[in-house]
Amino acid sequence: MALKSVRVPPQFEGPFTAGEAFVERLFGQVERKPENGTVHVGGERYVFMRCESLFAAWFSALAETFGDDAASQFIYNTAREIGRSDSVSFAERQGVEDPIARLASGPVHFAHAGWALVHILEDSVPAPNEDFFLHYFHPNTFESEVLAKRGEKRETCACLFSAGYSSGWCTEAFGLELHGRELRCVAKGDDNCEFIMSPHGKLDGHEQRVRDTWKNA
Repeated sequence: MALKSVRVPPQFEGPFTAGEAFVERLFGQVERKPENGTVHVGGERYVFMRCESLFAAWFSALAETFGDDAASQFIYNTAREIGRSDSVSFAERQGVEDPIARLASGPVHFAHAGWALVHILEDSVPAPNEDFFLHYFHPNTFESEVLAKRGEKRETCACLFSAGYSSGWCTEAFGLELHGRELRCVAKGDDNCEFIMSPHGKLDGHEQRVRDTWKNA
């Protein structure tokens, strides 16, 4: 059966198919009880929030107080810790230890929770060591949609939650300190939101290599 909520190179389809089935079962168990003020997904308490409030309003408030750079770092780090926590929880519930299997449910959960679609590209090397490299698109991130709705265009990449959450998830899945970086962003006028992820000290080198491929395309 073809994957519906994530796109991956053929060699990863097996574990991602299992991850997709697991997450779909969880999201098939949505219990909304407004009389109790609760929403549960697969037995876990969830909170629905308007994306504009979560991203644009929060960023504006932080930036006004602390400046744009500090606001960006705060949101990225917050999302990264959320991703780390979710990664641990999903691995425990699914009963998997293999890093690829632990990775697999993340992009599917990302899609089901409304963050964005994940498209992992062929040049990715999700190795459990310092060679780890992930190259991926997030089509239709909630951040870029919110900014488009507000008629705002950014000079810098805007998908801070998306970059932080995915890197936090992979950090726990692979037992490595990994960071994500957005290279192109719809909110800037680019065609897609494009990201890389690796150990922090290797991000600059990977970014240069990817940008060189754009020039030669």
